[in-house]
Amino acid sequence: MSFRKAYSVVGALLIFEYLAQFYLIATAIFTVGQAFDGPDSHPSSTAIYTAFKNGDPIASLHVFNGYYIIPITTLVLIGLSFGARYPWKTTGLTALLAMLLLLQMALVWVAIPMVTALHALNAIVLVAFAGWLTWTNWAWRTPGVPVNADQAASAAHI
Repeated sequence: MSFRKAYSVVGALLIFEYLAQFYLIATAIFTVGQAFDGPDSHPSSTAIYTAFKNGDPIASLHVFNGYYIIPITTLVLIGLSFGARYPWKTTGLTALLAMLLLLQMALVWVAIPMVTALHALNAIVLVAFAGWLTWTNWAWRTPGVPVNADQAASAAHI
């Protein structure tokens, strides 16, 4: 498999890992939220403890994926960008994913809730940016089919 095809596959895998993050944290939140379901709007401390105990392993998977799996995949993607001999702009933009990921990790540790909440917004940026990078560098694109207007204009001048 060529480096360009590997870049496309790993890019798609990275997007899947990001989407898994959304799924995992939503599952953890809704698991904890079950303690507040039912006729009593003030659940017992036992119900709250049980809900958090049930949600904790799911949240732990979210943390593991975010601290280990996604960073490794991102580094592999950067390496594949070099291996595929993409233009420096593409490699730099791929490296920007790592910078956004570092920001994502830093936002978790900020002790100001309104700032920490940017973690969710940055996650959306990461998904969109990784999707754009993967799509614009997709290895199985039909040759001669421009991706955007700039490429269409370049192709028209040839």
